[in-house]
Amino acid sequence: MQPDTKYKAEQQAEYLKKMRANPRVTAVRVAAPQNCTVGQMVQGVYALGDAPALPLEGCSRPGGCICTYDPILDEIYP
Repeated sequence: MQPDTKYKAEQQAEYLKKMRANPRVTAVRVAAPQNCTVGQMVQGVYALGDAPALPLEGCSRPGGCICTYDPILDEIYP
C-alpha cells in the first residue's frame, strides 16, 4: 500500500502552521524513527521558520515517512 504523501504533507504543514501561531511554542523538534536514515539526519530542534517540510523527500523507511513535529514550549500553563 502506497502512503498518501500529499495528505501527509498537508497535514504536517497545517500542524506546523498552528505551532507557529501559538505564542507559547518557541521552537519545533523533528522526531524520526530509528529505522530511517534520512529522518535521523534531520532529527533535532529547529527555529519555527527553519523546520524542514514533512514528509521528508527520499525517506528510506519502508511504508513511508512517519516523522513528526513536536512543539518546544516556553510555558506549559497560563
